[in-house]
Amino acid sequence: MTAFGIDLGTTNSSISWLKEGKPTPILVDGHPIMPSVVMYDADRVVVGREARNLELQRPDATIRSVKRRMGQEHQYLAAGRSVTPEEVSAEILRALKRGAEEVTGQAVNDVVVTVPAYFDDAQRRATLKAGELAGLNVLRLLNEPTSASLVYDQVAEAEAAPEIVMIYDLGGGTFDVSILEVVEGVREVRATAGNTHLGGDDFDEALVQLFVEELRQSGASPKDDARAMARLRRLAEDAKIRLSSDTEIRVREEFLCRDDRGRPVQLDRTVTRRELERRIAPLLESTIALCRRAVDDARLSGQSLGRICLVGGSTRIPMARALLTEAFQADIHEEIDPDLAVALGASVQAGMLTGIDVERILVDVAAHSLGVRVVSEGDLEREQPDTFAPVLRRNTVLPATRTEEYYTMSEDQEEVDVEVFQGEAPRCSQNACVGSFTFALRPAPADSPVRVEFAYDLNGVVRVSVSQPGTDNAKTVALSVADAGRAAQGSAEQSAVERKARGLLSKLTGDDRAELEALLESYVASEGTERQVAEEALLDFFLDLEDLEQDGGEP
Repeated sequence: MTAFGIDLGTTNSSISWLKEGKPTPILVDGHPIMPSVVMYDADRVVVGREARNLELQRPDATIRSVKRRMGQEHQYLAAGRSVTPEEVSAEILRALKRGAEEVTGQAVNDVVVTVPAYFDDAQRRATLKAGELAGLNVLRLLNEPTSASLVYDQVAEAEAAPEIVMIYDLGGGTFDVSILEVVEGVREVRATAGNTHLGGDDFDEALVQLFVEELRQSGASPKDDARAMARLRRLAEDAKIRLSSDTEIRVREEFLCRDDRGRPVQLDRTVTRRELERRIAPLLESTIALCRRAVDDARLSGQSLGRICLVGGSTRIPMARALLTEAFQADIHEEIDPDLAVALGASVQAGMLTGIDVERILVDVAAHSLGVRVVSEGDLEREQPDTFAPVLRRNTVLPATRTEEYYTMSEDQEEVDVEVFQGEAPRCSQNACVGSFTFALRPAPADSPVRVEFAYDLNGVVRVSVSQPGTDNAKTVALSVADAGRAAQGSAEQSAVERKARGLLSKLTGDDRAELEALLESYVASEGTERQVAEEALLDFFLDLEDLEQDGGEP
């Protein structure tokens, strides 16, 4: 079985595979990276470079940087269509799938998809949903810095002594930093930090504002012209890239828009690297602050950073490296193409999951603390309690299960509202709400225990179980904003057996459908040996069904 690694990026995406044991990028439309741009036309969907080029003519029908909307209840309107972030991302994944199949001649089904380490539960589930819509079996969601560490390890000298490595990942729309301890090929993520709304798009916007200010001096209002703004964004992106190698460039674009008298206006000016750096310095400095936080969280206890590995196209900005050099006494490595490192590492992980011996062991951590709303003494005078009680803390090694007990407040309390939050603040109102549900209680005295268990898997998806000790009263819920239907099944990813069973459900009726539903429910809810037994029961059902069809019966 061949598996592939996908970097679903904000600005660009890429797909890789293990070719003769070596992680190798696949050229889609002749290029190793594909712009994450989608254009909706009346009768077709255009993805990649063609969509990026058509954006200048049809900005109203073009969607970019969709990754920043993942996990949100958002609707894009493009060419008369209403589409969700998951549906747009699915188009990008389909284009990568088609392109890879054309190049390799192999079906692209099983994939590892990378996500920012700081993606929350809703964002991760939205990514899983996009993979499902694209017809892919997502073997695992892998944190981008961890993915990059897999491929960077191939160019590092093997050392018996433990080494502390920082992965500094500054992409088109997100920033992540992870601190890893590497010992003889075994890597453990000690800490992670990041910002899912910081990256190259923000640096482009700084130049766009510079250009808009220039045009306004000529009496023009480019923000009222969608095509002019699309051209300015393209101009800003190109200028940013050029300023990574040049200290001064000339920017020229004719007939951008018209001034207040109806006359055509052009942009023609010199832009210096220093101008750009002045505008983006606060953003880059914020990444260094996050790096320091990650180092503090890692509790190195006398150990020091051995190397810093650069990942993401925005790390090409000279100021990013200069700030890292000033802040940390460590060698900076950029041997791997920063645009490809994440996808290449994902293909290594895909190989590991499909049985290829790559002699690597991966350990990952939770990016956020997860907990519930509780009532504390400080909440007694509040209209609503606002105390956040962590159950599973940030930087816990995954997969993990953690349990806490809380206590009822009144005699024969009928129910509790279980509200789950992510974050590090002491107040729920300062953290992100993952979801909530109600748990009905059995009659019991006041101050009776209620047990809450969080099970966090390697996809970063959490299942919350609530129970009353001493009774059989229990409830388990997988919370999801993006995929409530699938969450109710308590499953973050589907095996081949589960996919086949779900596909058959739409074809069966009567007793056969009822039997399959019961078998599938048992399979999804079970683990370990019980899951193997449930899987065998499903396989027996499939065989019986095939025998019936061969005998001429109706399925």
